[in-house]
Amino acid sequence: MNEKILLLPIIIPAIAAALIFTLKFKSRTSRNIFIECAVLLNTLIILLLVMYPPVNTLTLFRLSERAGFALRLDGLGMVFAVLIALLWPLTSLYAFEYMSHEHRESTFFGWFVLTYGVVAGIALSSDLLTLYLFYEVMTLTTLPLVMHEMDGRARYAGRKYLIYSVGGAACAFIALTYAMSQGGGEFFRLGGTFGVWPNKPDNMLLTAWFLGFLGFGVKAAVFPFHGWLPSASVAPTPVTALLHAVAVVKAGIFAIIRLTWYVFEPESLAGSWAQWAAFALACITIVYGSSMALATQHLKRRFAYSTISQLSYILIGVLLLTPEGLTGALTHMGGHAVMKINLFFCAGAILCQTDREYLFDMRGIGVGMPKTSLALLISGLALCGLPPSAGFMGKWQLGTASAASSNLGHAGIAMLMISAVLTVLYIFSIFSIFIMPGKNFDFKTANQGVRDPGVQMLAPLGVLALGAFLYGLYSEPLINFFTRIAQGVL
Repeated sequence: MNEKILLLPIIIPAIAAALIFTLKFKSRTSRNIFIECAVLLNTLIILLLVMYPPVNTLTLFRLSERAGFALRLDGLGMVFAVLIALLWPLTSLYAFEYMSHEHRESTFFGWFVLTYGVVAGIALSSDLLTLYLFYEVMTLTTLPLVMHEMDGRARYAGRKYLIYSVGGAACAFIALTYAMSQGGGEFFRLGGTFGVWPNKPDNMLLTAWFLGFLGFGVKAAVFPFHGWLPSASVAPTPVTALLHAVAVVKAGIFAIIRLTWYVFEPESLAGSWAQWAAFALACITIVYGSSMALATQHLKRRFAYSTISQLSYILIGVLLLTPEGLTGALTHMGGHAVMKINLFFCAGAILCQTDREYLFDMRGIGVGMPKTSLALLISGLALCGLPPSAGFMGKWQLGTASAASSNLGHAGIAMLMISAVLTVLYIFSIFSIFIMPGKNFDFKTANQGVRDPGVQMLAPLGVLALGAFLYGLYSEPLINFFTRIAQGVL
């Protein structure tokens, strides 16, 4: 396939977004059909690119001899590209019914579609500079989505998101400039740019990488830079689902993998203070996020804190700096996206149908919304790691990789076990509130006027709930694919 096709997943959403902003559609139905067709077309192109990836790199322009703006699709890019390609159409379908109760729908969908193209650009970036540019544009395109309601809470969340993102951008820029000055940011290659780094890396190299980890770690919600994520839950649920499961947080993870494995040499980082410091932050984040998820009664925020914890599961695998660890990280990255986006969809369905946000207001709601509750139960069990779900396969791969590693990996296993217990507690407490609210509870009064949403919201819930277990049942070819990426074959 011609490498110029790599531009299409970026250009098509941009054109579609411009039309959504400017055209006056005859009806909501015609506008929604246009949006879904644009999203599906982009998904089809991405999947075709994954099946028939171009061999060559598409260089659009060069800023200098070492710095250019270029696109290429390798194995790691395929993983991220497929994630967004499969989940974006489901989210748009869900959003049609959800946003019918909101205002400024066309503005919302314009930014929503535009962000699809920007995130696709992150997946297709061939070098650190290109990735960084798309990464920062993503902040600008998602900010209006976070602030969509434009009330006090939304404006506060938007300011917080922007401040955190700007701080992260500054740290990541230091890593970018240092890598490019040493010749390490010109292209991505697994294992880094061989022959550039010294045999014994100095503190400047380690500091540059660590600042890059912290900078990209803002989007990955690494403690103590996680605060924007729970605050962003005030956004409409289709936004929080994408922020917390696919677009923003996974872009942060993706950028850290690129920086660690494709720019800096893992061998140079292994055993250094930088690796230990980053690993310690990931371990703290795992336990902190799970603890806060158990403590909060706001359902969407509970899932947001759960995301904070689960993202650092993936970072544990990345920071082991072994091929097995990277395989485990990629396995859990894909599975977590499917599980968590559905949990947010379920929370959004409850909010949309009942205007209830806190768990103490949801007692007995499982009777009135059985289909939504079932989808939440299935995805929640998968998140807990019930075999043979996506959650189980990801944790199994991470656990075995950690066990085969040094003392660093053993510390990671301890954090994973503590978090696993907390995950079971904060997930099963939701089920007990939904279906076992207490003796002599009046289910009829609590569920008066409560019902499941329509098919546009229920269909994605069912597909994703099924996907959470199919991902585990048929994980062997996926794990083999991730192993080939970690070994540099793809």
